[in-house]
Amino acid sequence: KTAPMGIVLPAVLTLILFVITIFNYIIPVIETNLMDRKREMIRELTTTAVSAIEAFAAKHASGELSLAQAQQEAIAHLRQWRYGGDAKDYFWINDTHPRIIMHPYRADLEGQDISDYTDPNGKHLFIEFVEVVKRQGAGYVDYQWQWQDEADKIVPKISYVMGFAPWNWIIGTGIYVEDVRQEIAALTRKLTYVCLAITGLLIGLTAFII
Repeated sequence: KTAPMGIVLPAVLTLILFVITIFNYIIPVIETNLMDRKREMIRELTTTAVSAIEAFAAKHASGELSLAQAQQEAIAHLRQWRYGGDAKDYFWINDTHPRIIMHPYRADLEGQDISDYTDPNGKHLFIEFVEVVKRQGAGYVDYQWQWQDEADKIVPKISYVMGFAPWNWIIGTGIYVEDVRQEIAALTRKLTYVCLAITGLLIGLTAFII
């Protein structure tokens, strides 16, 4: 009886330690790293969008375009930008009043004063965008917003906003927290299958040895 227990107990303890390490340490670390990479991605994308607007501002400065023409062309240009797996992630523009200058999925808000606009938690997100830009030029803001073009689906979102001072514009884009959760859930399922396979293999080997 002692010999089988000497084999089984270390194997079971090793398996338990393996599972605890994966689900209590490795997965949370992966989730943090994934979120950090996505935050960095939207920061770089927003910087790229501002650079695109700077190109239109340069055309105005050189006399090639009037201010109105440069702004309208910049708006039309950025309105078409999409990215993501289903090409539905987007950019928007508001000013420092704040008013919506351009939003591809909320054209009903364009030109509107959104000072009093709040998310379902009561957060004045556009005021927060303005305050972040005034305070530090750019930064992250978390809030609740519709899922891409689905107005009836409201989910947590983190956006990066950056100011374009010459036009008093704020340009932003964001990531949906649900995207990260879905990726982590898929990874967790895969690791669960791996753990089950290893458990089955360990049980088989232990039974064979005994």
